[in-house]
Amino acid sequence: MAADGDNLAEVRHTGRLAPLPDHRHVTAPWWEELWSRHSHITTPLRQRGLECDIEFGLSAYIVRVSLPDDSHLIIGPPQEPSSDRPPGNPEGWIVTREHPDGQALFEVIYDSSPATGSGTPDRPEAVHGGSIPPLIQAIDQRLTQLGLLQHTPDRSAATLPRALRAYARRDAKAFLAEHPLPQKPLPLPVLTPFLSALGAAETPAEVSAITHHLAGLTAPVLDHIARHIVGVALWRGQDHQHTPQAQRLLREAAQNIRTAMVKVAEADLENLRAEYAPVPPTPPHPTPGVGPGLPPASAPTHRAAANTLTPGFLRVLPNPPSYRCDGTWLI
Repeated sequence: MAADGDNLAEVRHTGRLAPLPDHRHVTAPWWEELWSRHSHITTPLRQRGLECDIEFGLSAYIVRVSLPDDSHLIIGPPQEPSSDRPPGNPEGWIVTREHPDGQALFEVIYDSSPATGSGTPDRPEAVHGGSIPPLIQAIDQRLTQLGLLQHTPDRSAATLPRALRAYARRDAKAFLAEHPLPQKPLPLPVLTPFLSALGAAETPAEVSAITHHLAGLTAPVLDHIARHIVGVALWRGQDHQHTPQAQRLLREAAQNIRTAMVKVAEADLENLRAEYAPVPPTPPHPTPGVGPGLPPASAPTHRAAANTLTPGFLRVLPNPPSYRCDGTWLI
């Protein structure tokens, strides 16, 4: 049914969602809208096997959750004074447990509503405001203590990418109705002249002219996109903000977009250096004692070494050799 909205097909397939309420209003458009606005509460609780319904309290709509011991939870915004905020998006939540046959069982499990100025101090959870995860966590903790939690949700299905995006689409539906975004892809830049010119290019200079021109025209667009991704990375809501990992990934994405054109320019310069300023090849280092095309030289004998001496070396030898009559030096 439409009231289930984008509730994940994967989760529905596992059969772990508690059934929808059984009354005539379930198919009414106004009730389906209310159910959709509160599904960020009802879906996690239904994953825990808890049946939920939407009712009208004193001044605002509430979520009624049936428990196995015939008691129930009431989840809703403060009823007095009333608030003009839309259903499902209050400034804070109050969760109480009640039993139709016993007033003594009444207890407040969670209260993140802001102080009313009557001198009553805020409860510790007031810092969470309208955030849902702390509310669900408090319910989990209390119902586990009471032995009333039938089962915990199957996170393997609930954390699939398709499942997470389905939750997000569902919970952002009202927001997108107030802030519509373009549905069609942005127009692509016309790159046909560049491709045609590239097919006719024959030299590095001609390819460089195309590359340089393409980078110059597209760099402002890429930088514009990168700046918007940085803006997304800096987002911080009233009750939510990016995880450190998400913020790091967004900043890296923006940096990668900006460095794309830098790498294009570096590649262009590499081609131009090879064309106009090539580095001469480094000659191989000769092997000691090996001449080109000659066999390895043998170690000189004392006599051969003596024949290579000249009178100019005599001044530096500690024991000058004697000159023989046959024209050789005797060492």
